[in-house]
Amino acid sequence: MNPTSETPAALPSGTLTIENTTWCGAHCVMCPRDEYGDKWQHMDNAFFKEVVDQGYRLGMRSLDATGFGDPFMDPKYREKLEYVKATYPDVKIYVGTTGHLLYPKHHDWISRCIDTFKISNYGHSAEVYKTIHGGTVEFERVKENLTTLLERPREERPWVIMRFLVFPENEHQIDEWRQYWEPKADEVLIWLPHNYGGGFHRDEFDEFKGSKMEARSCGRPFQANLFVRENGEVSVCCFDFNRKLVVGNLKQETLRDVVQGERLKEIRDIHAAGGEAILNSNTICKDCDQIYQRDHALLYASNPERGVDSRVSHPEQAAARMREPQRGSGTIPVKLIVRSNIADGTPSLPNKPVP
Repeated sequence: MNPTSETPAALPSGTLTIENTTWCGAHCVMCPRDEYGDKWQHMDNAFFKEVVDQGYRLGMRSLDATGFGDPFMDPKYREKLEYVKATYPDVKIYVGTTGHLLYPKHHDWISRCIDTFKISNYGHSAEVYKTIHGGTVEFERVKENLTTLLERPREERPWVIMRFLVFPENEHQIDEWRQYWEPKADEVLIWLPHNYGGGFHRDEFDEFKGSKMEARSCGRPFQANLFVRENGEVSVCCFDFNRKLVVGNLKQETLRDVVQGERLKEIRDIHAAGGEAILNSNTICKDCDQIYQRDHALLYASNPERGVDSRVSHPEQAAARMREPQRGSGTIPVKLIVRSNIADGTPSLPNKPVP
């Protein structure tokens, strides 16, 4: 089932995101789930397989099998992923989750199917973890699930990336969190949160207002993976939680039709025209912090090839970018405190933005 010479690689990044479920056990403070307009549901397995087949024919070699929910809430998730690996063994699978359902009894099939995990983990005590993640997820259960998985030999489990978002409620745990997870995980990333295309706002991270930083394309309409929702709608961006950037529906047309369609071209034209066109558009892009150069937002990456604009998350693709670095276009009025209180003397990551 390899693509033929007549089959163009129409997915520029070679990656497709498929949302298998919108159910989630967490209720994270930055997530705009309360504004979500549709009911929670899982993607039908037959439809999932059809989307995967279409994606492969258009050059998909990496599948981001995650959406607006926690993928392991889907009772048929294992069947979905096993289909991908059995039918297209050259496709690598990337999954994002909190890890609260990664019970050790599932680790065998998880390790066969999943190549790369990104684990959202924003606290290093039960109290702080609950404050940030909310919902039904439990700190000790998550810690046990992940620690057990990471005790496996490296070649017998997925590549595991631990991600920490910094908030006022958890910033005092940055060093402790890093010291615990960096020796165990394959990578750790520490970020300031993004704003979900304007769906999440906190004054302490609104550093672009009044700055001289120029807006420009984030690169996603050209280089990122299209986002197939559980109901078949296709969006340009995974931050589009309420379907404001929908460019087609795979229950009504093919993925090739969407990729070559007029609506996607319209959004690409807006981004190609530059910052002013984006800011004056009727898209959610105008309120999104991703149209600015956010180099300061990645506070720490144990893998030096990771960058703010990294396109995909598999380790061998860490250096790929969605856009070139911006030069000479103003500065962001943010300073970052760097502390040096880690036991080995290595400078710690920046703690928080300050005036």
